Order: sequence, then structure tokens, then C-alpha cells
Amino acid sequence: MVPASPAAAAPFDADPLGLVPFADTAMRVYSTGTDTWEVWVCGVPGHPSTLNAASVVAGLNAEITPYFQWLSEGRYTPTFVIGGAVTSNQEISFGAPETPFAPDCQARVRNASEGGANGAMIVVDAPFDSGYASAGGVCPEPPFSGCTTQYPGNFREAVVAAATVSTVSPFAAPQWITVAHELGHTLNMPHSYSGLTTDPNTGAISRYDNPMDVMSGGFHVDSPIGTHAYNRYAAGWIDPARVAIHESGVADYQLASIGATGLGMVVIPTDDVGRFFVLDARRRISHDTNLPTSGVEIHEIDTRRNVACTIPSEWPTSWPCFATLVRIKQHPAQSGNSSTAHVLGIDDARIVGSHTVTVTAATTGTFTVRISGLDRGRFIDDDGLEAEPDIETIAALGITVGCNPPANDRFCPDRGVSRAEMAAFIVRALDEEANIGPYQGLFSDVGEDAWYAGYVERLAELGITSGTGPEVFAPDRIVSRAEMAAFLIRGFGSGEEITAVGVFTDVSATAWYIHEVEELYGMGVTKGCSAEPLRYCPDSQVTRAQMASFLARILSSA
Repeated sequence: MVPASPAAAAPFDADPLGLVPFADTAMRVYSTGTDTWEVWVCGVPGHPSTLNAASVVAGLNAEITPYFQWLSEGRYTPTFVIGGAVTSNQEISFGAPETPFAPDCQARVRNASEGGANGAMIVVDAPFDSGYASAGGVCPEPPFSGCTTQYPGNFREAVVAAATVSTVSPFAAPQWITVAHELGHTLNMPHSYSGLTTDPNTGAISRYDNPMDVMSGGFHVDSPIGTHAYNRYAAGWIDPARVAIHESGVADYQLASIGATGLGMVVIPTDDVGRFFVLDARRRISHDTNLPTSGVEIHEIDTRRNVACTIPSEWPTSWPCFATLVRIKQHPAQSGNSSTAHVLGIDDARIVGSHTVTVTAATTGTFTVRISGLDRGRFIDDDGLEAEPDIETIAALGITVGCNPPANDRFCPDRGVSRAEMAAFIVRALDEEANIGPYQGLFSDVGEDAWYAGYVERLAELGITSGTGPEVFAPDRIVSRAEMAAFLIRGFGSGEEITAVGVFTDVSATAWYIHEVEELYGMGVTKGCSAEPLRYCPDSQVTRAQMASFLARILSSA
């Protein structure tokens, strides 16, 4: 339903992050603390009575109250009390979408209510699982006045049918998810939907195709699942201090699922005022156990007037969309009621506006997300890569100058690291470039005019290489992971041979490089190439992007 008009003139002033229009007058009136609901059972013609208010209240307090306490992380407690029973003389009718199927029930409850609660939960005593709701009048911010937060004066009602609160054939269990959905609307939470899925019966755009959101799809299960971070932030359930706004550059964020410690939401703004992307983490735990998948979900939030929604004619032309009219869609949006394309798992990446979002790791309660720009940084060919921060780090330290002289605006991240390049990387990382002396001709395959001659010979002087054979260095050969470990440990290791314990299943106890590989592992520079079983892949070639990460890690651990 269209929200009522608030009185405040500055739409975003009430939200410290400027993300929620009319936050105090629309989104957070009832959503914190205790929210008391009268429960009414409405009998209708043609359907025998199956419910009483007391049993419905008991079910709601047992199922819905703890659900919202979980979802709000203890900030919101809906409490259900007995209102009573009324009888309608109107037949139930199911018309166009958003048309109430039991309007007479609402009128009768309003007349019968003695008031004092914050809203009315009206259960139509008929064997259906549908519902609808209204958040009622919007209370204006101080110093304005003129509305009440108590029922029936606020007209705040959730109307559901009997199958949502009791076991009614053909349903095997109460459809509590419908109750949670409608209560979400009474907190002014909007639907989220792709805009690409059509109702097969009407041909209209479906608002129920996001299976990760209780306010959209998610109706493949009986029990309610959670909702995305924007709804929870708008309700006041995520502190502004737990929200990160990524403006530019490259950064890692720890996104926490509901109930875990960490950021509750990351925001990526766009150039359009009132339009931005939000990221949050979802895990298959507690009420989210029945999620179709887990990971980092991305939604696009649009509050722009006349782009995101249809603005009522009585609203000022400067107002954005707010409350249930905010447009929220999955990113990327795909048609179909089961699409989870907007949910990223480990190592998944998506383009989001002018950024790349990559999920790089996960723990029991968090996902690590790296956000990087598409059009900034030292090189033009590493934007959005997981290794981009490490590439930028070694470039800032002068360890790399690029791969395409004289422009040197490229890093060639996917190209293998040659032994010549490895010599240059290590000598620069050790700050030994100034100590390169005159050419000595130590290796027959390293000519005096070669760009890398000084680096190779200084590497030999430091005892880090003796070549691949008598007076042979093989400068063009691509470095293997085994050789990489040897180069790094000789240059940055402890200088003492550690006791090998057989960390990696594919590194033999007699391998010439086992001590270097295991010391590198102990320093946290490598985690191997696979976790189950733990393998190192010693013969695999090392790319320049990987080498940047190895160098950045070993320098930070030194």
C-alpha cells in the first residue's frame, strides 16, 4: 500500500548515513522495542470456524516473536495479545493484486477494538494462506504532531488467512512465512524483486522472485527466512557504525551474517543521488537454515523519484521514494523465482557500478569481500583482480615498474614470472638495487646488454641463486612454485633450516625444496593450492599476479 505523507521537509536528515528517506517518520516508528499486536479472529460466510484468538496468540508468540528478535538482533519484539473475535457478513473475494480479500473484517475489528495496542493482526478464518498489510499513518518528526501510534487510530493492520497460523489442508504446516512477510510491511519494508519475472496468470511483473528475502519470494519453505541488510538498517537493527561506505580505492571488508560480529552492510554509492548498492552476508543458520544458498548478496536500492516508483500526486516533487515504495532489486537481476545470481560464494566476483566485488574468504560467521575500482590504480590491466592491492603495493615500493616499456601502464598479471623477472623483483624488494656492481659475466646465458644482467649477478652475490647448472641461469624459464619458495626463503627467511613435518600431501619428504616450502607456509605467505587435501602444487608455474601477492605477504611478515 502507498505510505501516508510524512510532514518533514528534509527527506534524509533523520538517517545519519543519508540512505533511508524519512527514517524517523516512516521506517523506525514501530521497529524498535516492544510492538504490541491485538489478535482478532474474523469468521466469514461459507467457512466453518476453526480458530480461536487464544490459540492463535500462543502460536504467534512462539513462532513470530523469536523470529523477529533474531532478525533484529534483539532490537525488536512483537508481542501478541488477545483482541477477540468478530464475524463478517461479506463473502471472501480474491481480486486483482493488492486488493483486500476481507475488507469487512477490518472495519469490524476497528469498531470492536478498545485500543491501546500498536496494531491489529486479523486472522480470517478461512483455509487460505494469503495476506496483506498496511503500516498505517506515518507519524511526523518533532516539532510536528498530529497522528497516533495506537490502534485503531493509526489504521495499522496485518490481515492473514487461517493457513498462515494453523495447519490447514493442503498445507502440512502453518505458513508462518506469510505472517512474517506481512508484519514486515507494517514496518514499511518493501518487496525486493528483479522486475524481469511475470505472473503466468496475469502477465504482470511479479514482486515475489527473490528467494533470499522474506519480503519477496522465499515461499518455498514454511518457516520465515531473513531479509537483506537494507531493510534491517532502515528498521534501526543495524547500527550506522556497522555500515561501511566504499567510496574509492581497494579495500577488504568483513561482512557478518545475522548474529555474528562484524559489518552488517557495505554500501557502494553511484553517481545518482539516492541510488546505491548494498552488500550483506547470509549464512544457513538459525531462521536462515532453509536459504537456497549462502554467501554475499548484492541488492540495488533506488529511491529516485519517478524512476524507482510512481509518486503520488500530492507529494512534493522533490521527495524521493520511501517506505514500501523504495525500489529494491537483486544485482544482477535475473528472471525466475529461484535465481540466486545475486549471491556470491568464495572466489566469485561481480561488477557493481564502477567497482568489482570479490568474495575472497569465509569463516563460520563472516565473508571477506574485496572491493576494487575498475578505472583507477597504477596499471590498467589489474583492475578488479583479487591481487590488485598486492600489485599496487609492490608498485608503490618500486619492486615492479610494469611489463610494457616505455609506457609501463600494464602489469601483465596472467603472464608467468621468468627467472630474470624474479631476480629483479627480489633485488628490488631487498633494497639492493643500489648495490649492483659492474658486469662480471657470471653466467654464460646472461649477456652484458641484458636488462636483467645486474639483477641476476647481484642475486648470485647475495647467495640466493647459483643458477640452474654450471654458469647457466636460464633467465627466460618460468619460475615454478618450488623455485619461488627457494628464492623467497633464501632472500627473506630465517636463515635456519626448519624441521619438515610433511605439511603438504604433494611435497615429498625427500624433495629438495621441502624446507623452503614449509617455512613459507609457516610464515603465512602461502596456503597451498588446495585445502582438501592440503596441496602445494610445486611444479605449477607462478604468474606475475601470484608473485605480487607472495612478495607483499613476505614483506609484511618480515
